Amino acid sequence: MTNSPKECQVLIVGAGPVGLTMAHELVRHGISCRIVEKNATATDQSRALGIHARTLEIFENMGILSEVLKQGQKIHVLNVYVQKRRILHVTLDELESPYPFVISLAQSETERILAKSLEERGVKIEREVELVEVVQDEGNVKATLKYSDGSGVEEKVQWLIACDGAHSTVRHRLNMAFEGSQYPETFLLADVALHNTSLPQDELHLFTEDAGFFGIFPFGNGRFRLIADVVSKYPPPHSEPPSESGLRPIKTTTRLGDPSLEEIQKIADARGPGNIRVSDPHWLAAFSIHRRKVNHYRKGRIFLAGDAAHIHSPAGGQGMNTGIQDAYNLAWKLALVIKGASPLKLLDSYELERDAVAENVLKMTDFLTRVNTMRNPVARSIRTRLAPLLVAQEVIQQRMKRNLSELAVNYRKSPIVAEHKVSLIRARVPGHTKEELPAIGEWFSFEHGPGAGDRAPDANLFDPAKSRVTRLFEVLQGTEHHLLLLAGARATTAGIKSLVEIGNYMIDQYSPWVKVHFVAADESW
Repeated sequence: MTNSPKECQVLIVGAGPVGLTMAHELVRHGISCRIVEKNATATDQSRALGIHARTLEIFENMGILSEVLKQGQKIHVLNVYVQKRRILHVTLDELESPYPFVISLAQSETERILAKSLEERGVKIEREVELVEVVQDEGNVKATLKYSDGSGVEEKVQWLIACDGAHSTVRHRLNMAFEGSQYPETFLLADVALHNTSLPQDELHLFTEDAGFFGIFPFGNGRFRLIADVVSKYPPPHSEPPSESGLRPIKTTTRLGDPSLEEIQKIADARGPGNIRVSDPHWLAAFSIHRRKVNHYRKGRIFLAGDAAHIHSPAGGQGMNTGIQDAYNLAWKLALVIKGASPLKLLDSYELERDAVAENVLKMTDFLTRVNTMRNPVARSIRTRLAPLLVAQEVIQQRMKRNLSELAVNYRKSPIVAEHKVSLIRARVPGHTKEELPAIGEWFSFEHGPGAGDRAPDANLFDPAKSRVTRLFEVLQGTEHHLLLLAGARATTAGIKSLVEIGNYMIDQYSPWVKVHFVAADESW
């Protein structure tokens, strides 16, 4: 791969986690690209911390998981307190994923890992290169780039991906609306060391008091992210949306500035578990939070991903994960179109699939934020009484874990997803031999499995070619599509013959795009 302007098929604007994932995946799929970033250096701030199970599964397929697990802090437990009383102690250990935890890792480290892997594939970030103008026609995109020496050049590419954050220059140049609103609260953030605390390093702690919300998020080596909402003494923020994961530092006066360490200590004393002392601040900031989303993720040959397309409250740590999954979703589709293996219409599914995900994330994070920042004393009293009753319900805990981990994300309503199955009644009508008909128990078992458009769960499989047990996720690694032909619990001669015919046809017609796998309950094949 090369990032030579003459050979570039895709230009990616923005080298945060989303842009880096986009570039990484395009290159992995065999597409040449460039990635430009107006900032001279990578961020050294913690920013987005949480990497959820669904994203960890993606990182496994991308080949960067081992480094993420090595550098990150595993979070196994979520604790929620109301008026100093713990109302929720939920473990993630039972998540149906190989990675039943959250990895807490500074965004700067996530970017470093992605950038290193991308560079190993032959593409370097082009820093101090700013996109200042963009126009397009039916066949190309013309991007005007400004370099650090003041010179400018017009580059022509087939496609452009805007991963340039909530202040997206690309979105502004395309006059795309970014509709939504700003929350009235100010949020204070502190990246600090904690002392005199017995808080476990693998647990999150969320406190809700009359004075406001207070969160403690560990990210390893004795360091913690503290966040709190305040009735602001800070000047009202200007109306521009935030720049990173729904957060934008407020432009305060010189007198007020960002919060002091003393102010953070007072909030920790008032709202936290007590007996903790903060020190060694790496980042102290006051933030406003917005809830905004574009109406469309694509305009011609230009796509938006991540914060350029949607921003929301950081509640639940969904922002970076959602953006990374945007890029992962778009990359393989764009690669197939560029290679001529799929029609342009495939690209329509990107917006339809990811907009629904973003809408659900906005609703969930908005609910969490409003519940935890309510000021009305009557509403707070109702919350204090009802919250323990609700979160004690197992069904609510399971739904919460699946939503936060993003394992619940599905594409059942996508235009490229379909399910065709014979009804139980039709399956039992005369005209078939007993051997050809599915057992009723098998039919119901299949009906209750993952549906079309759902995430494929991991599973242990025995690979006879390698004479060892492997995992489904290991089988699915790579850039090809995979067809699993499942014989069922009771494989029949007729069923096996039919599957073999299907498999041979797919190999003849779609190799090397699709790999075919036969899955049986025994070695009857």
